Amino acid sequence: MSRPLWQAAIASLLLANGACSPKETPRSEPLPAPDRLDTAVAVAARGDGAEARGDGAEARGDGASGRPGAGQGAPVQAPPPCKDGDTDPHDLRCTGLYSDPGARTIAAGVREFKPAFELWSDGAEKTRWIYLPPGSTIDVSRMNDWTFPVGTRLWKEFRLPVAGAMRRIETRLLWKTAEDRWTRATYVWSEDGASALQVKAGVPEVPGTGGYAVPAQVDCIRCHAGKTDNPLGFEAIQLAAPEASGLTYAELAERGLLTTSGGALPGADALQVPGSATERRALGLLHANCGVSCHHPLGGATHFEMRLDIDAAGRVGAVRDTRVYKTAINKPSKVRPPGAPPEARYYRLRPLDPDRSTLLRAMSRRDAPGAPPEQMPPIGTRRVDEAGVAAVRAWIEAMTPAAGYPPAAP
Repeated sequence: MSRPLWQAAIASLLLANGACSPKETPRSEPLPAPDRLDTAVAVAARGDGAEARGDGAEARGDGASGRPGAGQGAPVQAPPPCKDGDTDPHDLRCTGLYSDPGARTIAAGVREFKPAFELWSDGAEKTRWIYLPPGSTIDVSRMNDWTFPVGTRLWKEFRLPVAGAMRRIETRLLWKTAEDRWTRATYVWSEDGASALQVKAGVPEVPGTGGYAVPAQVDCIRCHAGKTDNPLGFEAIQLAAPEASGLTYAELAERGLLTTSGGALPGADALQVPGSATERRALGLLHANCGVSCHHPLGGATHFEMRLDIDAAGRVGAVRDTRVYKTAINKPSKVRPPGAPPEARYYRLRPLDPDRSTLLRAMSRRDAPGAPPEQMPPIGTRRVDEAGVAAVRAWIEAMTPAAGYPPAAP
């Protein structure tokens, strides 16, 4: 399939310097009285030209309030009420996630979902929601790359332990405002969990979290440009697996929310990640963290692929049918660890040999500030996913001829 011209143009801009231009049309929401905003968030919000504003929504007493900063900030200007036609909603409450922001009551029509295999976010707990406009459907004619109706909104909330309690840190928004336009916005929660205001420049280090960073909005495109339509985790393989919960593939199909011009929808059984438990864990992790955003035919890293693709018959197939098997196992790698002997050979994945599998090495490292990027994933993480590394290592160590794998290359 040829790469869409607009997507190629975005990729070119991304390689040059990246770009992200949010435009959106929020719905009206009444706002409570103004309150205080943490100093760290206020400074970050002002840093990109946005005026820092607070709100007075009461935090729900469940121990999950956000703590992006530390200390008390000075009183800040109260925001005006959310208005129809606002092109840059500064407050999370203007996005339609909550019907009662003070009580954190999720709005009607907004559904929670959990993909089977999650993107690593430095240990943050996450909750995700999606809103589909009434009467709309998702076009799944291309099962590997769904097309969402205009008006679709997705939110992802991040929580981390701060001072012994889980607290909201940030909530990200994706909003399809036109056929060819998605709004991307990041809302950082105040220390007391009373407000979540848009911070375009990000927060380099959230105090009390051990180094967690809220990325700048411009960085979003570096992953999301790998899809024809922006969402990454709301897709067939992630929602069809038994580990998925909330709004799943089976429910979407049952409710008629998926449409296709290519015949009948495949059943969930045909979309399962293949292999043993060890293979499924590794393949699902690589699909979610590497495949859907970069390592696939339309992504930014096509030299080898880690997306689990659904074929024209609506099936994923066996392990040996996957692109990661075909493009990584025993394939020579140009990456060499420091101090490696000149004659030593390295491979993307070498059966039974984790030490000479450079994919595992990239997952196991984090780059120093300013160093050439060699870590994987390349952005959005400062801590190694130890469980993910262990899952891929276990898969490599299980790649025996008896399990259907070729002998290790020399």
